[in-house]
Amino acid sequence: MQVTIAPYLLNTYKLIQCAFPDGIDSESYLPLLAMLSDEMSHRSLAQVIAHYTGKDYYLVLNDVYGMRSTDVPPSNAIDKVKQRLLSCGYEEWLKEE
Repeated sequence: MQVTIAPYLLNTYKLIQCAFPDGIDSESYLPLLAMLSDEMSHRSLAQVIAHYTGKDYYLVLNDVYGMRSTDVPPSNAIDKVKQRLLSCGYEEWLKEE
């Protein structure tokens, strides 16, 4: 399947696809937003997550804003997601961005 996403988001898309090949489960959704929102603009994050999940961009953007203010995920949930991302090249991704 060919992916049509902005070139500057392609590596992020591939990172998410590697870490969550069967889709992003509800338990990992907000922790993933928390992890990536520290490294990306909220709009770029919403764009790539919306593209990967098929969710509406504005709903994802709202989730990002909510997660940053009221729905902050617990650190153990964030650590779990971080381990998945690390196994897919998260450290290298950080150096690219």
